[in-house]
Amino acid sequence: MSYATIEDGISAIIQTVSGFTSANVAQGDYRCLGAGVAQAVILMPGGFTRNMEASNYVRSVWSTNIELWIPWRGEQSTSSASIKTVRQNIIDKLDKYPTLNSVSGVVRARLVSAGKPETWQTGAKQFWKQVMVMEVEERTVVSYSE
Repeated sequence: MSYATIEDGISAIIQTVSGFTSANVAQGDYRCLGAGVAQAVILMPGGFTRNMEASNYVRSVWSTNIELWIPWRGEQSTSSASIKTVRQNIIDKLDKYPTLNSVSGVVRARLVSAGKPETWQTGAKQFWKQVMVMEVEERTVVSYSE
């Protein structure tokens, strides 16, 4: 398995949240923000750690940055309410799939943190962005070549 498989699993789950499809859930691609979407999630790779657990078992913990983008609605109270609602819908959905809907090798997946929302300007559009960090623990067997 690989990090890409994990990111695919996260993407597939987020696309089941109301208001999200392949048109506004992207992996490392910000172009959907300029395509007139009402909201978007961009998945970006984070850090990782790896440890040998037994003679040929490797435990990897992969981090994925889940960037939630909400259009600025002109007033902070409106944008704040919007980001809270959408964020909670994503959290609730991801919590239901602790192995990313049985992605091979995934032992545990969980959202572990988020930064505060930030204002972003892209061209003429203004967004609120919040980054949530998801950690996914994977265990794999390594076949040695020596």
